[in-house]
Amino acid sequence: MSNTLRTFMRKKRLLIFDGAMGTQLQARGLKPGQSPEVFGDHFPEVIAKIHADYLQAGARILTTNTFGGSGFKLPGSLDSLRFNRKMAQIARGVAKDKAFVAGSVGPSGELLAPLGKVGFKDMVDAFTQQITGLVQGGADLILAETQFDLGELRAIVVAARHVCDLPVAVSMTFESSTSLTGTPPLIFLDSMQNMGVDLIGTNCSLGPEGLEQVIRAMRPRASTPLIVQPNAGLPVLEDGCTVFPLGPREFAERMIRFPPLGVQALGGCCGTGPEHIRALTQALNSIKF
Repeated sequence: MSNTLRTFMRKKRLLIFDGAMGTQLQARGLKPGQSPEVFGDHFPEVIAKIHADYLQAGARILTTNTFGGSGFKLPGSLDSLRFNRKMAQIARGVAKDKAFVAGSVGPSGELLAPLGKVGFKDMVDAFTQQITGLVQGGADLILAETQFDLGELRAIVVAARHVCDLPVAVSMTFESSTSLTGTPPLIFLDSMQNMGVDLIGTNCSLGPEGLEQVIRAMRPRASTPLIVQPNAGLPVLEDGCTVFPLGPREFAERMIRFPPLGVQALGGCCGTGPEHIRALTQALNSIKF
């Protein structure tokens, strides 16, 4: 469906992504400290049900449970190629012809040399294996999300181009005015536009208001469609538990500010669930942009 997805994007149609996977897994049995990837491998029916709930809520892009699916993060019991293929197949089976599948590629957890010990080629090789699995499983889009290092993002894009011609979306997370390794929004935008990716934006770390400032910083030079996936507000600690304060209606009310800023793809990150996506879909459908 990748050609259809590019056609959909060229028509300037809004793309509604799903919400968080991690918090949904926690609500369905994932224990503290347990790997979401190992959990998903053992309980594929739970992953399928999460995808189905997001689809029913109005999401038209379902994101695979492969955020930690590179060889750098997976435990030795899981093979990266096989695992990513399996997770993409689960999402594909739910999506059928009703939705697209985004293959999630999260941070490696390593740093490229000279900050760290991993060479660029080794980074590309690891992501090549992960993305190969996602493509074999039926992904329509490669989504590099919650990234914080520009060098690693380049490695993911290079790997994606080695494997396939699917659309590529890149999403960086920012603390204040820069990413964790010091990249400001405009440098990130320019670099990724030069590499010819299909969607560029930001997710996680902040709620809609905080990510709105990041999008506004990118907007003056953005010639590529933008993507935004905020948390359900800034997390707070209540009775020893982390809580995200924005309910579905409040989340949706803040999200409708984004399409006029050039954002074509919207969804949720930490703390959001199917009801947030349902409220977002309803709010966007009721407004003409």
